[in-house]
Amino acid sequence: MYIHYLLLLLYQTLSVSSCPNNPCFTSPPECTGSSCIVQFENSDYGSAFNVSMTAQVSYFSLDSSENFWLGMGLSEQGSMGDSQITLCTKSSGKTSVIQVKGYSHGVLPTSIGPSLTSQVSLSKNEMVISCNFLLHKSFFDGENRHLFIGAGPVEDNYILYHHSTPLISEDPVNLFSEADSDLPYASVIDFRILLHASAMITGYGIFLVVGIYTSRYLKAIFGSAWYKIHTSIMYGMVIIVAVGFGSILLKVRTINAGVHELVGFLIICLTIFQIILGGCRPYKKHSARNSTTFLHLFIGCFLLILIVINIFLGLSKIQSKIPNHIFVIQGIYVIWIVFGSILGNEVLKHLYGNDHNVYVKKLKLYTMINIGVILMYGCTIIILLNVVD
Repeated sequence: MYIHYLLLLLYQTLSVSSCPNNPCFTSPPECTGSSCIVQFENSDYGSAFNVSMTAQVSYFSLDSSENFWLGMGLSEQGSMGDSQITLCTKSSGKTSVIQVKGYSHGVLPTSIGPSLTSQVSLSKNEMVISCNFLLHKSFFDGENRHLFIGAGPVEDNYILYHHSTPLISEDPVNLFSEADSDLPYASVIDFRILLHASAMITGYGIFLVVGIYTSRYLKAIFGSAWYKIHTSIMYGMVIIVAVGFGSILLKVRTINAGVHELVGFLIICLTIFQIILGGCRPYKKHSARNSTTFLHLFIGCFLLILIVINIFLGLSKIQSKIPNHIFVIQGIYVIWIVFGSILGNEVLKHLYGNDHNVYVKKLKLYTMINIGVILMYGCTIIILLNVVD
């Protein structure tokens, strides 16, 4: 039977041990070998950490478990709810290292995704479970964090909850050395988060904007072909957004209940609905044509507002690891879309709309300027996200 609620009464704590040059933590204090409920040792390998952990089989009630996990959590507040958890897992003979998000309440069991490293060993005997793995430092948020150590069962490739409460360090620990602050990986964000951010900005910040621009203003240039161009851009957006959505699911394995995550999920749902609504629009003389077109336009505008808000929310989650001027660039881009693209084109239509040839000529020039701004924005943001300041 799955345990759906965690106990946060942490009556055991981890204590610092005397390990030469390495951060080490044990419980009970100064224990050795199988007398330790848990042991943790972190060795610095330049751009990577070599993590070693052991846990008592009997304490975590894993005597009869052939499939199991042993993991570490890093928490700023000392609670499960905000922790970054790295797990060694064994399922059907396969050993993996994965990362999941901590929760302060019970959630459905989490499936085991692709291993983050092939350099991992996980074993279990009658007394202890032992794990050793090598992983790049960019996967860890290890500065001034409380350390959790826990273990639990695996069933049908799903991580289940621990039978016994994890142990936690009394004081925050620092896995990184002082020298790490000068190295490139110290400010590197997990590549799955970067892929998510880059794909969402490309899909929604570039493709969606160009797609809306095409349907709204470029009919005079493309004629009846505008619809095929518009739908092609939208389908391209869907593919890119799917990559971004999939990459963040690989990171967290489940959807968090934060504002960014909830708004993002709403955006995904509205995007799917928009694609279906646009693809199934009634023919021109159908009585529902006008109402469907208005609904499609209204949802598209609402979607664009949500996307702008959520991009700012998403960037704020990694604010400490990205250049601050990304927010300025994002703000300038939003102002341009409102005043440069939308109002600018409306003014253009008002001034030259009565002379088709002049209007098309002016529109082509203005479109080149708009597309240039959009592409410059996308490239600049993505480069800044992926290059350490």
